[in-house]
Amino acid sequence: REQHNMHLNMYRADNGKFVRTILEEHDEKWQEPLDPCYVLPGREDIFIYRTNQRDGYRNLYLVDTLGAVRRLTCVDADVEFVSADADYVYYTSVELSPVENHLYRIKVGRKGKFSKLKISETTLLTPERGWHNVNFSPDGRYFVDSYSSFSVPRVVNLCRKDGKIVRN
Repeated sequence: REQHNMHLNMYRADNGKFVRTILEEHDEKWQEPLDPCYVLPGREDIFIYRTNQRDGYRNLYLVDTLGAVRRLTCVDADVEFVSADADYVYYTSVELSPVENHLYRIKVGRKGKFSKLKISETTLLTPERGWHNVNFSPDGRYFVDSYSSFSVPRVVNLCRKDGKIVRN
């Protein structure tokens, strides 16, 4: 079957009527969106979208409900959305090494027009070498970091959202 186009449409919740197409993706070979969209906390008009249709890697993009798109992660590796709070977007990636998966965060401004939102530099939150599996607490204040490497057996840390270890 042919599946070359993806259209993300907006509809009215009260009557189901079409409002507009927010985002379109096209691929001559195959188009299959695999990830949900995540609304940015504190901004109902902006969501996080992950796709590999733009450069071959699964990167994160900010999209507003009018269809404007801004790239959030700029790495030559697949990234995985983990969480977002009022200040940061958290993601994991193998950008340092194909055998290491780390947690990063990016500060995203919450006020003003979409085109003028400030996006800060990426901060590495799990500097220890290894493959990090991260789970955030429901309130987003802490995360559990479970990791190992070729030379380090399983380590489990409870960390604050800024990456500081609370308990090993």
